[in-house]
Formats: sequence, structure tokens, C-alpha cells
Amino acid sequence: MVQNDDRTFGERVADDVATFAGSWKFIILFGAILACWVVFNSLDVTKPYHFDQFPFILLNLLLSFVAAFQAPFIMMSQNRSEKKQDIAYRAIFIELKELVEQDIAHEEEIKGLERQIQTDLERLIATQNKLLEALSQAIKLGQMTSEGVAEVLEHLEDETTEQ
Repeated sequence: MVQNDDRTFGERVADDVATFAGSWKFIILFGAILACWVVFNSLDVTKPYHFDQFPFILLNLLLSFVAAFQAPFIMMSQNRSEKKQDIAYRAIFIELKELVEQDIAHEEEIKGLERQIQTDLERLIATQNKLLEALSQAIKLGQMTSEGVAEVLEHLEDETTEQ
């Protein structure tokens, strides 16, 4: 596991102790040592060599010692992990905030374009209506021939497709 080089010696030790103490390797090894300790100090065959007879006061002292020193290392490592996680969450939050702000700006831009399109469309419809009204008046007055009407309609159709 590659760590940043900015950790102090104490932080590296705390991380290493927490990593080892929280592993199956430690649990199995420590369990085997405890089992050997108890078995060795309980068998009649090894009675002349017993160094910690029942109730295993030395073993209790050793377990208390391990717990007393292991807990602060684990807590220091967890605190560092929480700080790193908090920094990562803050960075993600800032990034999300920026994305939301960009999204809002894009939405406003799209709404502005929609309003512009709507205005242009209304103006185009008004122009077409005026042209059709003028065309209708010209037809009523008999001033326009059918070829002239077809030409105006074709011109109107060309303008509509261009826009």
C-alpha cells in the first residue's frame, strides 16, 4: 500500500500498527500465542517450567499492556483516515457545487435562447400574417394575377425555410 511521504514517523507507525492489528494474520498469530501460553502453563508435563500458573496473572498483564498500547495507535490512524475522508468529501462537495452552478448558468442560457426563439417566431408569424393580409387585399382588389400570387407564395415559402 503506497502512502504519501508527508506522514510523520508517528503517523506511519500508527498506520502500520493499526493495519497489522486489524488483520487476520495478527488475530491468528496472537490467538496461537495465547493458546500456547495457556497450554504450556497448564500441563503437568511442563510443571517445572511454568512461568505463569493459573490464574495467568502475567498473561493478563501482557493482554492489558497490548490493549493499552494498541488502542491509541488505532485511534490515531482512524483520526487520520477521518481527516483524509473529510478532505475528500469537501473536495467532492466543492466540485458538485461548481457543476450545479454551471448547470444553472446553462439552464439560464437555454431559457434565454428559448425566449429569443419565441420572440423571433412571433415576429415571423406577425410578418407572415401581414403579408398574407396584403396578399388577400391585393387579390380582392383584382390587382394581382394568379402568377403573381404564386410568386409571392413561393417567395414567402423560401423566407420561411431560410429562417
